Amino acid sequence: MKYSDFIRKKTLFFIISFFILLFLLTAVSVPKTKPQVASSFVTAAPSPFYSPSPTQSILPSVTLKPAETLTPAAIQTNYPDRFSVKVVNVVDGDTVKIETGETVRYIGIDTPESVHPKKSVQCFAKEASFKNEELVLGKTVELEKDITDKDKYGRLLRYVWIEDQLVNEILVREGYAYSLSFPPDVKYQDRFIEAQRLARQEQTGLWGSSCQSQNAPQPTAKPQSVQTGSFICDCSKSCSKMSSCAEAQYQLENCGCIARDGDGDGLACDSDCQ
Repeated sequence: MKYSDFIRKKTLFFIISFFILLFLLTAVSVPKTKPQVASSFVTAAPSPFYSPSPTQSILPSVTLKPAETLTPAAIQTNYPDRFSVKVVNVVDGDTVKIETGETVRYIGIDTPESVHPKKSVQCFAKEASFKNEELVLGKTVELEKDITDKDKYGRLLRYVWIEDQLVNEILVREGYAYSLSFPPDVKYQDRFIEAQRLARQEQTGLWGSSCQSQNAPQPTAKPQSVQTGSFICDCSKSCSKMSSCAEAQYQLENCGCIARDGDGDGLACDSDCQ
């Protein structure tokens, strides 16, 4: 081999070795880069200090109040003087509570006492209460005012209608209540008197009871006189003040003055009319 060929090969070897070494050094010195994340998925961290721009407005806080519970109101019916309302509780034979929270006392009648604080339970009182429950409890009734709105206890004084039937009258006709009207609230007095006459004649309900004489209602105040037929209804009138036995009997049968029949035999003022 010639010396020149040897030198050429040696030079070529060094050149190749130099480039290989240079490549290796370059590969080692270049820093590794992390893969890029699409900018659409990057969320900028919130700034620790935020000041709204002048064009932005901050809405005032709103405090929510709990919904108020509305008390049901009586609804006017097709009759201008009546209002419909639901009965939620029966106190006794002639008194109920309605959904407005008020208490209603039936006008023109009186049932035997069952819850009076100063009186014992009277005969036929429970039956009258049960009948009243059967008629009106949980039902929508129509209330009709006469002249007086409330009694001294704050109870509404009303006639009670259900399906065009007068509950006050039903209780009297079926022997669960006495007819007992106090002026000026006497709109249906004649109907109640007739209903009582029939119930007594048929000995229905409390009229057929052996203790009916104990239940005779006594007016708490002297009522005004009311003209009914040939005589004037006045239950405050004693037997000695009657013009005749006929008047006494009329007061008993037609005016509901049961106190004139102390022994319950159907005859008024027995001692004076023998």
